[in-house]
This record gives sequence, C-alpha cells and structure tokens, in this order.
Amino acid sequence: MQDRSRKGNRHVYSVAVVEDEALTRKAIALSLREAGYDVHEASDAFACRALMRQQRLDMVVLDLGLPGIDGMSFARELRSRSDIGLIVVTRQAAPAARIAALDIGADDYLVKPVHYGELAARIRSVMRRSGRDRGRRRKLGRWAVDLEARTVNDGPHNANLTRGEFDILARLVQAGTKIVTRQELLSLISRTPQESDLRSVDALVSRLRRKLDATEGDSLIATAPGFGYRLAAAPEEP
Repeated sequence: MQDRSRKGNRHVYSVAVVEDEALTRKAIALSLREAGYDVHEASDAFACRALMRQQRLDMVVLDLGLPGIDGMSFARELRSRSDIGLIVVTRQAAPAARIAALDIGADDYLVKPVHYGELAARIRSVMRRSGRDRGRRRKLGRWAVDLEARTVNDGPHNANLTRGEFDILARLVQAGTKIVTRQELLSLISRTPQESDLRSVDALVSRLRRKLDATEGDSLIATAPGFGYRLAAAPEEP
C-alpha cells in the first residue's frame, strides 16, 4: 500500500474517479491531476475495491450509474467501512436522488455536466471542513499510531510491524470499537487467491497482540467470536 505523495510540505490528496464512461472518467481525472491531486481511475465498484486494497485513498468521486454494483449501493458500502471523502457526480438531477445520497453519507453531490474547477474546489472544501486534512495520528494505549507515516511507536521504541500487520491495525483504528469482520481484514492483506485463508488474519492479529500488548490477557485488540476483531477501547486524538 502506497503512502500519500507530497509536493513540498503540502499533502497531495489521493482521489479515485469511479465512472464507467471512459471519456468522462479520463476528462475528470485529467482536470483533477492538473489541480494537483493524485488521481486513480476505476470503471466500476469492483475496480475501486481492488484499488483500495493497494492504495490509501482520501476521496472517491463516484458516478451513480455504474454497471454491476450501482453507485448508491457502493456509496453505502464505502460509508459503512470508512470515513473516506465521498462526492457524487452524476446525471441524476432529481432531488430524491440527491437526498438519498446525502442521507447515506455522501459529502457532496454534483450534477453533470460538472465544472471541473468547481469539483476540485468541492474536494478541497470537503477535506478541510471534515478535518480529514488535519493529520492521521491516533493514540492507542501507550502507542502512537501514525496512519500516514505508517509507524507505531511508544517514544523510543518502534513496534516494527509488517505491511500486513499495519494494514490490519490501521483498519481497526479507523473503525474505533466497531467490529471489523475477518473477511474484510482478509481483503486488506490478500494479494492473490492463494492468500485467501482466514487463518492468515488470525495469525497476523496474534502477532500484533504479541508486539503491542503490555501484559498477556489485557489486549488492545478484542475478539468478536464468529465475526472478527475490534479495538478494546477507542483510539484517542494525540
């Protein structure tokens, strides 16, 4: 999973444009790249899911008229699993569609044809007012977790987590004390069908506990039997 890029000391936010019309998708992507964003393209929800397993995203620009999984269903899925920025860009101008999208957690709603400069400005506004541009650090017990730098330390000591261990911890931190299913955690760490064994999730969580827990039996990560894992206590702002 790649880290967010930078220009100077300014964050360059990572944006996925999910749009099945290739010309429209490429035009939106080009305009956002020219505005300074790190842009990725996906033709449907499945492609965006695959992208999110490899790349940490800050924002999804989502069309509602997608093939396969429709945009509204995918928006609901995105919001249920993360606080990622979400702007709907669609031809559906009816107030009912706008209300439905905002009700399930979209941050903004634009009707095509959209002015590209306005879209770039809306993205900046969402990131600013939501607090998503204030850094990604959390306190978990004695550990300081930096989701951007991908580090976990308690001052002088680094937890030295592997990629898979950190990906699981980061998802649990993002979920707070909500349960994250083993299947969802598996999707974060799997790169090939051969890695699709739920036991690999259990093994990584076991290793995380050994590295992070101060005493045996008093774990930062709680098990939800038959479902998955969650944090025993909500992470705190540093």
